[in-house]
Amino acid sequence: MGRRKLRTVDGSQTVIEPATFLQRIPLFTNALCADIKDPDLFFPDGKIEEAKRLPELRRICGACTEREECLEYAIREEIPYGFFGGKTPLERGQNAQRSQRSLRAERIVKLRSKGISAEDIARLMHLKVTYVYRIFTEANQARKREDQSNPKRSTQSDDSSSPLGSAR
Repeated sequence: MGRRKLRTVDGSQTVIEPATFLQRIPLFTNALCADIKDPDLFFPDGKIEEAKRLPELRRICGACTEREECLEYAIREEIPYGFFGGKTPLERGQNAQRSQRSLRAERIVKLRSKGISAEDIARLMHLKVTYVYRIFTEANQARKREDQSNPKRSTQSDDSSSPLGSAR
């Protein structure tokens, strides 16, 4: 079983062994990787070895019913090595960043729906006002696309029972 050197946040190096590390990971009961004899397979040494193993690892994880939970676990625990949920460490980092951006955008839209100004949202969330306006624009465009794809939702003109219908 291969050993891996891991550089920690403070710059020092620590050595991990996949067999020891894997004992600390929660067992996903139906995971396909549980049947693999060599756990080292999921911890390639370097990018070249990772590239060689990637097709097989993606095939295994792609057919696994525990893939989502495994990926969520690796992202939540910020595991910087190994192949989890069909993703490399780099891909997991990108997923985490995308998820954070998405959550931030949802929060901005929610604050806007409460009537808070773009300037106040930017100040509150330590963002640039231009970024907040960009999120508003993207949310409006998404809403328009949704309205266009769902005509029942966007039509009020013929509905006399709506609150706006009685004001005409």
